[in-house]
This record gives sequence, C-alpha cells and structure tokens, in this order.
Amino acid sequence: MNRFLTLMRSMKKGVKWQLRILLSLFLVSFFAPLITNNKPIYFKLNGAYHFPAFNDLINPNHTINIDGRMLTPSSDWQKIKYQSVLWAPLRNGAIARDPNNQDFQSPLKRSVYNDGRMQEITSKHILGTDRQGHDVFAQLLSGIKYSLMIGLSAILLAATIGIILGAISGFYQNVYKIGKGELMTICISLLPAWFYGFSIRSYIILDGFQQNSINGTFQVLFSLLVFIGIIKIFAWLGKRIDKAFKLNPINFPIDNFITGITEIFSSVPSIIIVVTVAAISGGKSTLILVILLGISSWPAFARITRGEVLRIKGMPYIESATALGIKKSKIITNHILINAMPTLTVTIAFGFGSILLAESALSFLNIGVPDQTITLGALLRSGREHIQAWWLIVFPGATIFLLIYLFNQIGDRISAQSNRT
Repeated sequence: MNRFLTLMRSMKKGVKWQLRILLSLFLVSFFAPLITNNKPIYFKLNGAYHFPAFNDLINPNHTINIDGRMLTPSSDWQKIKYQSVLWAPLRNGAIARDPNNQDFQSPLKRSVYNDGRMQEITSKHILGTDRQGHDVFAQLLSGIKYSLMIGLSAILLAATIGIILGAISGFYQNVYKIGKGELMTICISLLPAWFYGFSIRSYIILDGFQQNSINGTFQVLFSLLVFIGIIKIFAWLGKRIDKAFKLNPINFPIDNFITGITEIFSSVPSIIIVVTVAAISGGKSTLILVILLGISSWPAFARITRGEVLRIKGMPYIESATALGIKKSKIITNHILINAMPTLTVTIAFGFGSILLAESALSFLNIGVPDQTITLGALLRSGREHIQAWWLIVFPGATIFLLIYLFNQIGDRISAQSNRT
C-alpha cells in the first residue's frame, strides 16, 4: 500500500502538465455554453429572471416558454428586447444556425450580420462554419465533451469487466471451487441481470445521453451496478442452497474458461463488432456504441490483470495474509489489485486513447452515435462533404491527435516511473 501511494505521488509529478491540459479541455468543453452561446447567460423579461445558458449545461435542447412564445435553441435570441441581459463572450451556439454565414464560411473570411453589414476585421465564427451555418468552435467544444464522456463510459465498462475477470482468473486459476447451487444460480442470474440492468433501462440511459453526457455516463454506471448486484444476490442464494442441501462443491477450471473467452473476443477487431451490430440493429444509439466499445476492449484489461495477479500472488505478504485466514476477496481487493493499479493505470490511459480513436473513426463513417450528437469524428465527417473546407478537417483532427497524444504520454510516463520503482 505504501509503495502504491509513493508511486502515485511520483506519477502525478511526471504527468502534471498532461493532466492539466486534459482537465482544462474538459472544463472548457463542459462550460462551453457560458463561453460561446447564441442564448444569454441570464436575462430579465416581464419581471422574471431566466438563465438559458446555465440550463444548457444540463440539457442543450431545453426550451423556454415566455408569454406563449416557445424559445428553442435555434430561435433568434438576439432580436428579443430584454429588460436586462448578459451575453456570453461569443454569441454562437453549437446547435443554432447562422443563415447569413452558411455553406462553409471560412474563418479567414469576413462574416455577414443579419442586416447585411460585413464584419470589419475577421469572421465572427473564429473557426468557421459548416454547410448549415453551425459554428465550428462551439461544435468543437461540444464534440470534445461528448467524445470524452463516451470514451470514459466505455473505458469504465471495459476496465470493470476486464479487471474482475482477470483477477478471478489469475488468483483462483483452475482450482476454483464453487458450489453446484451457486454455479446454477449465477448462470440463471445472467438473463435477469442484463434485463433489469440494461435492457429495461435502455430508454433511461438514452434519455440521459440526450440530456448531457455526464448524466448518460452516470446511468451506464448505475446499470452496471444493478447488473453486478443482481448476480451477487443470486450467488448468495446459491450459497444458501448449497448449505441447506449440503451439496459438494465442484472444481471449476475458471482460468481456462476466462482465458478462452478472452482469446475469442481478442480475435475479432472491435470495429467489426460495432459495424455488424449497428447494421443488425438498424439504428444509431450512443448506448449501444458505449456498450460495444466497452465489451470489445475488456480483453486487454483481463490479460494484464491476470498477469499482475499471478506475479503479486506469489509474494510473501500475500502468503502471510492467506495463512492468517483473511478472506480471499479482501486479499484480492486490498492487497493484490491495489498494488497492480500502476500497471492497470497505464492500460487505462492507452485504452482511453484507443477508444477515442475508434469512436472518432466510427463517427466519421456515420456509424454509432445519432446524427444530432456532436462528436469530433462527426465534425470530420462534415468536412468530407466539401474538401476545400480545411477548417472542418484541421481543427477536429488536431484535437483528436492532441487528446490521443496526451493519453499516450500519460501511459508512457506512468509506465516509465513504475519501472524505476
């Protein structure tokens, strides 16, 4: 534990600037509605106060009803006569369109105002517009947020599955004894666990992603907890059955079983799995994309966790903990996994970059996320419509490169620091 804490402190120093840039990008993208927005940050009208830009932090598609008039994200908010108003520094929203500056407005070209006047110096869209007149800078900030949250959801799912299976495989190997009743109830629990964890909550998860990426990620994590919780309940019931009927345990070759499943998943490229399932489902879903990216990425975590558990398991302090009668589950979580975290952190960093690249590639191919969801890959796809619109390729592409570079740098630095200690 002390080695782990010492290593974490030293690793934090080694990746300080990378973490600062990542945190800055996330915070700027999360608070983008307060930086660039066609809606006011706050306004007063008819004696009532409204905060539409703050509402965008929760739900960018929200509407406001004022005296029977429904104001939507695409409404012309600047023509309303307010009693008092506070605007964002830039008055361009990610969803709103600028009809006067559509058809791929270059950031180097002067913009046109609603009254026909030309911008005096440069474009009011600092990174240009797309065919519909969407502001590329506002969409870029929104794309960073959604891409990071989709990647975070997928990497958490992959890490959870892979670390659990890898730890079980490495610790118990092929001498895992399980009661017949427990094994039977665990097998039975998989269907209801999936049904109540993900299937019945699919619309809630989709609504969460439509409101904002953080809510969607929270819903995925909650579904994962429900899934694991139901399996644990059934396993507990199985143990009670074994105890009541005095059933003899069986020796289950769990290491061979998990290793075989890992090899099967590793042999199929993740992009083929996603494309195939997307074609079968006949639609686009952020939830399905997150689940598929997570499921197709867990084998790397399982293999590395298994190797680390096998290495740490033979150390003297683990043998002492076993001799003292400490529960195996506590040995795994409190002694083995905690010391394997530096290596697993490297895997998470590299895995995050790989998932970001996969999500961007799928969005570029118009597979995975719905059309209304703005991601970095979707911005690249819009640049394919007009190859002369270099700003739709350069800025999103450079952002994808920067994010992947930062995660790879974090992985390299942590790996180097771990090898020195």
